[in-house]
Amino acid sequence: MKLLIAILCLVVMALGPISARTESAELKPIAVIGSTARSAPEIIRQALAAGRRVTGMSRSPERITISHPNFTAARGDVYDVDSLADALHGDEVVISLVGPSYVPGKEVTSVDLYSVGTASIITAMRRKGNQRLIVTSSGGVEMIPPEKPTTGGFSENFVWMKRGQYQDMQRMERIVANSDLEYVILRPRGFRDAPRKNNLLIADGIPTPNPSSILSYTDFATLVLSLTEDDRYLNRAIGVYTDEFESTD
Repeated sequence: MKLLIAILCLVVMALGPISARTESAELKPIAVIGSTARSAPEIIRQALAAGRRVTGMSRSPERITISHPNFTAARGDVYDVDSLADALHGDEVVISLVGPSYVPGKEVTSVDLYSVGTASIITAMRRKGNQRLIVTSSGGVEMIPPEKPTTGGFSENFVWMKRGQYQDMQRMERIVANSDLEYVILRPRGFRDAPRKNNLLIADGIPTPNPSSILSYTDFATLVLSLTEDDRYLNRAIGVYTDEFESTD
């Protein structure tokens, strides 16, 4: 009997804590489309730390510098459905971080990356059997002015300058909402590299109270990953903001 107990102890020690092993096995794998986006590395880092399998997709996967046994970098172009489908297994929660490069001071009047790209993502997901999609939109979609502001603050004028981008986000949101997928649409703004602050607030069913607030990439990543596992805001668009505000005066 003593020998049997000793053998069992050695087996348990080799396998590691049962609770931790079960937790990581139950967490859903994720596919991050747009893995070179500023918000992507922290999402991927936290997912890998939790023991998830992660696929990072980009038009240029060689630019993804993450190295981990549970991480795969793959080519995924949102204008190429086949490339997206080839990178998916079918069991991942898909997180879309796609967006055009930001050019300060440049007026943007026409964009189709969000709408056409997301339609491609949905087609690839249907082909492979993926069920849940989390997309990043922006608080700016709620405040597109009908004409060029003659007064107003920084946010109103910024959204007008980038109106083509925000209008395409609106089209993307309609495409997602009309799909047959489980989805969450996130409307954050004002990202900053900062430590975890645990200060995120959610606007559910109402306009984002502070669309120019400051969000930590770390806190946002934690929120995104939590939404892969629960249904709190399933099939809704939610504003993500904080009470921290950076003056632009």
